[in-house]
Amino acid sequence: MSTLLRQRVAFPNALLLLETEDDPVVPDIDGIANKWETPSMLAIAVQHDVDGEVDLRIATAAPDSGLVLLFEGTLLTSRRLVKLITVYLDPIASIRTLTEDVQFRVWGDHPREPEKIIIECLDLVEVEAA
Repeated sequence: MSTLLRQRVAFPNALLLLETEDDPVVPDIDGIANKWETPSMLAIAVQHDVDGEVDLRIATAAPDSGLVLLFEGTLLTSRRLVKLITVYLDPIASIRTLTEDVQFRVWGDHPREPEKIIIECLDLVEVEAA
């Protein structure tokens, strides 16, 4: 697995957000599921910040270990940019792509409250830490 970014992050309200537009359509987060999505935003439940930091990785290949697939799909981005943010809009990283749709998979070590997350980019991307 080729890692583009690795860092430990505390996620308030136990949510990791991937946002593609300046004015994204925010999903209806009901607290029941572990992921919520719209064409311009994905929210994934992770370990709450009071329980510690999440080991976050962005990679170009599937993980070797036995992680759970939490999401597989596409986000649309006219700006060719996906931002990883917290619920307080604190930036974590930016993913630049050549296309207006970004395909990726999100893997975790637990189906509801993962403390390890791997975002597998299926397209050619460039990642920059915030």
